[in-house]
Amino acid sequence: MMATAPVLDEPILDCPIPAIFRPFLQPARFKVARGGRGSSKTRTVITILVNNVMWAGWRVVCFRELMEAIAESSYQEIIEEIDRRNLGRFFVITKTEITCPASGGVFKFSGLRASSKRLQNQKLKGFSNFDAAFIDEGESITKDSWNALVPTMRKSGSEIFVCFNPASPLDFIYQAFVTEPIYPAELHGKPYCITLEVNYTDNPFFPQELADDAELMRAVDPELYRHVYLGEPVADNALAIIKPQWIEAAIDAHIHIPDFPTGGGRIGGMDVSGGVEGDVIAPKANDPNALAWRYGQVLAGLEEWQDENPNKAAAYALPIVQREKLDLLHIDDIGVGASVPGEFRRLDPSGQYKGWTASEKPYDEDREYQPGKSHGDMFANLKAQGWGMLGDRFRNTWQARNGLPYDPDQLISIPSGLPLRTKLQAELSQPRRESVNGRMKVESKKDLKKRGVPSHNLADAVVMAFAMESVGPQSWIMTRD
Repeated sequence: MMATAPVLDEPILDCPIPAIFRPFLQPARFKVARGGRGSSKTRTVITILVNNVMWAGWRVVCFRELMEAIAESSYQEIIEEIDRRNLGRFFVITKTEITCPASGGVFKFSGLRASSKRLQNQKLKGFSNFDAAFIDEGESITKDSWNALVPTMRKSGSEIFVCFNPASPLDFIYQAFVTEPIYPAELHGKPYCITLEVNYTDNPFFPQELADDAELMRAVDPELYRHVYLGEPVADNALAIIKPQWIEAAIDAHIHIPDFPTGGGRIGGMDVSGGVEGDVIAPKANDPNALAWRYGQVLAGLEEWQDENPNKAAAYALPIVQREKLDLLHIDDIGVGASVPGEFRRLDPSGQYKGWTASEKPYDEDREYQPGKSHGDMFANLKAQGWGMLGDRFRNTWQARNGLPYDPDQLISIPSGLPLRTKLQAELSQPRRESVNGRMKVESKKDLKKRGVPSHNLADAVVMAFAMESVGPQSWIMTRD
């Protein structure tokens, strides 16, 4: 008798999960999974929650520390789980919640805080009759937020799920569940707090693309590999977005790498004196204007000068832009820099001058950055995307210099004789990566100031010179005949 082919649109009601997560199938007040990228923590917990909403009528609230829009929640991951298992007929999906009419179950979404300074205490009270809370990207949860959440989930038998990728060993959530656990594993003879360490090695569905990335990262940067893929918290000095050894590898890379590309667009970046980040205004005396430009993948020039008048700064930079025949200039247009792109266009109507707003969303945010992650998933804003992708260039160049696989279209070279090179190298290695709801953010000027680190104007100008300038698959590479 011939086997019957499966009907592709039939719902997948019995969905297997990695064996390591089986303890999560028994009742417990707290269920916490920590580990690195690709471990299937979020996917597995969502699988469990979707089953409970569909079959047991669970009411689930999905929290983040801060949630300005539903796109910053687990909303999309839950929809993907429903689609993956062809369960759409059982759910009603709106812009604010996901319900299962047959069971009465629901997913709702909320931030624990209205802002970095204020908890949403009144809103939290509205979830007191829910069966479960799910906190993804839990590494950012503060002690105050946690202490507000736990008594909110007061329904008998309610559960709190937490998934997190450890960041710092000093983070509250790491301390509370790893270093000095605040809850017992058992209470009244029953499981109370189940804590799992889960990594990609425990995931039978781990994609080959990420396996290749993990092995390459292990060879290039073992410390970063242990953090990203093994979920180890890292010391502050390991959080530099661009490592000093990567920068060293880029010195004269166009000479040392045989197939280093020649040609390419002439693109510049300009950081304007007295920029604003949040409520921090950089002191003008310590915050000069900076200009950087590249020819293809070679950093061709740096300039730094003092001028508190942004329009005069544009007038100073214009002859350099014209002398170097730049195809495009990205200009920091936050705060005092807002008028500068317009001033360039007034002085040179035929030139290409584009404002670069660091706080805006990433360019081409839906485009895949790595398997399963878009640019919008990875980067909190345009500045993070610019720094992150420049860091990728430096790491790729380090790989090329050390006999490892590399992409010849994503290199960078800094000529050894370039004026201001030493200062630039110091600036590039200073900013640290931070995390906001699982997306990369660049350390703020306020936090840099606390560490005694001056403003990194030259580095920001270089970031803009190498930044994506338009939407499209080759948007970060401009070519010239």
